[in-house]
Amino acid sequence: MLDLPTDDVCTKKHTRTTQIRHGEDLGELIMCAAAVLGVDKSVFLRAAIAKESSRVLKESSHHVWSPEDADQFAAGLDAALKEAP
Repeated sequence: MLDLPTDDVCTKKHTRTTQIRHGEDLGELIMCAAAVLGVDKSVFLRAAIAKESSRVLKESSHHVWSPEDADQFAAGLDAALKEAP
């Protein structure tokens, strides 16, 4: 289930708007999800947008190396240490 945030995203006064156009299927999906959680559509959308935005920023803030990347990096460090005076 969507964890509805209780922080500023949902409790501050809302003065900005963002408009999107979507089809009937997405509209129904949004309305049904909001109804299941027992919240207004706008509360659901703010929470979903906040959650996904945070996820995207978190994932883009660090790099996860593959084992091959890590091995290559370690080999580069080892080579630099061997060459150092």
